[in-house]
Amino acid sequence: MWWLAIPVIVYSLGLLALWFILVRHSKGTSAGDEGLAEGRTAAGTPVDEGLSEVSAVANTPFDAALPKVSVVVAARNEEKHLPALLESLVLQDYPAELLEVIIVNDNSTDRTPIVVSGFISGRRDQPGPLIRLIYNPFSGKKKAVRHGIEKAAGMIILTTDADCNAGPEWVRSHAEWYLSGFSGRSEADSRLQAEGSSSGEKQRRATCRGGDPDMVMASVFQVPIRGFWSLFDVYEFSALQALTEATALAGHPVMCNAANMSFRRDVYLRYAGELRPDLPSGDDMFLLEAVMRGGGAVRHDGRMAAAVETAGAVTAAAMLRQRARWASKALHLRGAPTLILSAATAACNAAVTAAAVTACISVEYMPLAAAIYAVKAVPDYLLIAGEVIKRGNRIKAVPFLVSEIIYPFWFMVVALMSLIPGSGGFRGR
Repeated sequence: MWWLAIPVIVYSLGLLALWFILVRHSKGTSAGDEGLAEGRTAAGTPVDEGLSEVSAVANTPFDAALPKVSVVVAARNEEKHLPALLESLVLQDYPAELLEVIIVNDNSTDRTPIVVSGFISGRRDQPGPLIRLIYNPFSGKKKAVRHGIEKAAGMIILTTDADCNAGPEWVRSHAEWYLSGFSGRSEADSRLQAEGSSSGEKQRRATCRGGDPDMVMASVFQVPIRGFWSLFDVYEFSALQALTEATALAGHPVMCNAANMSFRRDVYLRYAGELRPDLPSGDDMFLLEAVMRGGGAVRHDGRMAAAVETAGAVTAAAMLRQRARWASKALHLRGAPTLILSAATAACNAAVTAAAVTACISVEYMPLAAAIYAVKAVPDYLLIAGEVIKRGNRIKAVPFLVSEIIYPFWFMVVALMSLIPGSGGFRGR
């Protein structure tokens, strides 16, 4: 049975290489980000003081070059989640005249349209971005998102989900990546140097100079609700987020999440016909592949200011449906890095599952099975821990170990469910 260790070793070495990329990158960017997260700039100046200093360059060509952004949210039966999201969007640190929020009512049967309309009416005389409620004349989230993008006025589209919450610099963090594509940027850079704005602001703006990206992805953090399955969801999702960032930093992004991504509107419309409208979801991944095939630039923003937060699943059944829907996309993806990672992951989990079953049948193989599990657990822990620590949390040892034991079997069940049409349903990302 020793040969079962080969795919596990290959997989683990690959994850360790990606983890090393994350560690190396974090050393160069963590100082400025941590300072901002703690309410202080990188220079140690309190944020209030830093902002007063930054205000000296407000409305400079830098800020004048900010693009108009349209936040597009497809919502189906989201009356409970939308108020919190809408509140976070109207509090964005972004010029109100350059921001619009489009909520697409995707054939809701609850009070979703009433909640949105009431929120709009309640803010009629208050400052803030334009909020629009439109209706999806078609069926399905993918078509709802496309309908919202076609109706959008912004040059940059920023997508998220109704059950997410964003910090006040979320829109700005995405938008500033696209500054190089607009006039006035070089003047703004010169002005920044001349005015001597805070080093924290310089760090933030310098980080954003990505070179005319077509698409920017950022982190999604899940918050555990209660129980083991919620933690299991958070740990697995954290691993996916780490892989998203690491592969993007390596120049070969293999996944993204429509809960937190932005792109040029013209780029989306250019590739709209390649996003598999016959499938209920997956337009985020299909757009990523289309952009990469077309030689476009894709960036990842790992700063906390660019992240959004959402709640993790509570039940195993809900997780299974969601993961099966996600996995069903893999059958239609064509990117070489994505296929390599998918094949390596499948081979690794199949080998671990086979080792565990063999050890249960014949106890003499238990030491080898335990060793195989340990080889896989080390890089898993490093990747997951890095994402969890970003949020100021820590991994709970017992739930993590239990998760590692059952995950290979979980993976195989999800893979089988993904082959059954309609098993994942249509809700969520």
